[in-house]
Order: sequence, then C-alpha cells, then structure tokens
Amino acid sequence: MRKHAPLVALLVVAAAMTGVPTLARQSKDHGPIPWLTSFAKGKKEAAKQKKPMMVDYYANWCPPCRAMMATTYRDKAVVAKAKRFVPVLLDIEKNKKQTEAANVESIPTVVFYNSHGKEILRSVGYLEPTDLLKLMDDAIKRAAK
Repeated sequence: MRKHAPLVALLVVAAAMTGVPTLARQSKDHGPIPWLTSFAKGKKEAAKQKKPMMVDYYANWCPPCRAMMATTYRDKAVVAKAKRFVPVLLDIEKNKKQTEAANVESIPTVVFYNSHGKEILRSVGYLEPTDLLKLMDDAIKRAAK
C-alpha cells in the first residue's frame, strides 16, 4: 500500500473536499452503531449474546469506507438491524494479523461470522443501505443454521 501513498493522499484530499467526514475525525463517535474495535472482544460478545458478528474492515484513508460510515451505517433501518449483530469495526492498519487471517484483500470488506466465530458471508466494496440490509438478512438466516 505504501507505493500508492501519493494516490491515497490525493483520494483523502478529494474526499475531504467533498465533505465526507474522515474516520479519524469520528474516532470517538463512529455513528449510531455501537462498534467494538477488537475482533477478540467481538467474538467473546457474540458467543455470550448468541448473536452473529458483523465485522467491517476499513482504513481511514479509504474514501468508500468513509462514505459507508457517513451514509450506510447512519441509515435508520441499518442501525435497527445492526442490533441483531455484534458490530465490530477493524482498522486494517491497526489489526494487520486479523486482516490477514480474514483474507481481506480490498476494503471496505464486511464479513459476517456466526456466534462461534466461523465466517458465514462476506461482501467487498461500498454497500448502499438496501444492499447491506439484504446481506444482513442473509447472514441472520445463515447464522441460524
């Protein structure tokens, strides 16, 4: 990723100019979804609550990641349905081991895991609220099996 630093810097500046908030500015508040920031804690909570996990792998410099945080994850229906999951937001720069273990090659990547930590569904790229809601429904069905 380092070899693309000038391009990444340009994308970050372009996103800032469009008014899309950076995740860095939202470090204390990632919106209405109560995100955990540790895979291990998320897995423990998922087992305890018997809920599937929804893990979003992102980076501060990723414009589609910031766009999802500003739009999709603030959608009222998405926020309501997220209560059926243990939501985890993992910065790929700070969670390299888990990012590699999950075979994340592009971001944003949203991975759903059952309450035992087994992957059941994944999506790569920006998701509109309606698309994420469909995935969430599918993940709920798969987690029940």
